[in-house]
Amino acid sequence: MRKLAITFFAGLIALAAGSAIAAPTLRPTVNVTGPVVTIGDFYTEAGDLAQTPIFRSPDLGTTGNVSALIIAQQAQAAGFIQADTNGLTTVSVHRLSIPVDEVLITDILRNAFAERASVQPDEIEISFSSPLPVNLQADANAISPLTIGHINWTPRTARFKAILNVVQEGQSKPISVIGNASQMVSITTLARNLDRGAIITANDVRQERKPASRYAGREFLAAADLIGMEVRRNMRSGSTITPRDVSTPVLVKRGAKVTVLYKIPGMNISTQGKAKSEGGKNDLIEILNPTSKKTILAEVIGKNIAVVTTSNTQVAAVLGNR
Repeated sequence: MRKLAITFFAGLIALAAGSAIAAPTLRPTVNVTGPVVTIGDFYTEAGDLAQTPIFRSPDLGTTGNVSALIIAQQAQAAGFIQADTNGLTTVSVHRLSIPVDEVLITDILRNAFAERASVQPDEIEISFSSPLPVNLQADANAISPLTIGHINWTPRTARFKAILNVVQEGQSKPISVIGNASQMVSITTLARNLDRGAIITANDVRQERKPASRYAGREFLAAADLIGMEVRRNMRSGSTITPRDVSTPVLVKRGAKVTVLYKIPGMNISTQGKAKSEGGKNDLIEILNPTSKKTILAEVIGKNIAVVTTSNTQVAAVLGNR
């Protein structure tokens, strides 16, 4: 009998402990995604009544405060008799959302224009000529919160008008945006003013993004092709550079005194000569030896410096016998 009584009281204690653990608690803050707030949103351990709506949600992206007493009363009226304020005065309810801002609008339009132009999205630059909607929000649980309804785009002028659809309260609502979308290309331009005859260095050039339509059909030189070239006319900072704007620098002018280096196996000497033609770096020019009166062929390697190597000694020998 004593053993049975002990077992009975132990069961009561366990039941009481279980009831204490399972007691519903009113949450001080609630985040919701849908248009209504349910008992389960407000209370833990709401059981079968968890999905029962008792309040309408705030507007998308906003927060509202609700009286804890009214929440408890509404929950009790809906059959959740365990509802209590749990010592709270108010409960903060926030409606989650996805901001439909300039970043999101630009991103979806850029991808659309890039697909039409068969280029990468980062090659498209977008600007807006009409004000974008302020504080526009989409449903937080929308799979595609913003989609494109229609686009009218003229690549030649870059102008576009688009109708976009925003998902709000489970429905698609249209918005209109107007602006410019340009395919951009990276072009080498001058970083400073250069006078005619200046030799271009790495510090003289920079990369700039320019609208592709403005430079269609024109040929421009890359930075790697410009370094060491000579400017053929005065050019201003920001100018694009075509093959007609530059030339290989003349390092040796016709009639100039030239130091000739002989780099032949077993022989490494230098002498002076007179250029019979002009040339730039790596050009082969004829040089007159003032002593022997013979003409040799040498490769220009610097300002008034040329070199004779095994690669051109045979030609030089032929010229020397003329």
